[in-house]
Amino acid sequence: MPYCPLCGIALVKKVPRCGLRENLLAWLMIGPYRCQFCSHRFLVIFGRISFSPGREHKRISARYPVYFRPAFGQDQVLASGTLRDLSLGGCTIETAVPVPKASCLCLQVQVTEQGPPIQIDNARVRTVNGKRLGLEFLSITPDEEDRLRRLILAMPQGRPS
Repeated sequence: MPYCPLCGIALVKKVPRCGLRENLLAWLMIGPYRCQFCSHRFLVIFGRISFSPGREHKRISARYPVYFRPAFGQDQVLASGTLRDLSLGGCTIETAVPVPKASCLCLQVQVTEQGPPIQIDNARVRTVNGKRLGLEFLSITPDEEDRLRRLILAMPQGRPS
């Protein structure tokens, strides 16, 4: 996996080729990548780039308690679960509480016992697989997004070796 030449982070993602130049460079096994932290787009002399690069952000395994409630409506009761996978664009939560697909939730990720939880104002349930929910973050404040970036960067998979 390549590193971002601008910030040195290993969390980069293959992106689709754009324009004639990048399509011609594909013959030389050169393809475009984008850093998930600084959004810098760059070319790498590695294998072929897939035509369907998948989700925008790579998810990293994590285990944190998470609390959630419906984003809209009168129900203010917090349900709990365990955060399993985390990225800047979403996460996977394991919970015993049944939540329908396409629901919007507010999340609180409790990273440390001392500090305040990371607050995600609006997340949509994209997939439901048994007790696992796949969520996409729709609305998060810049301060909370910065805390989320630092959390992902502190995890072993995000560190440059």
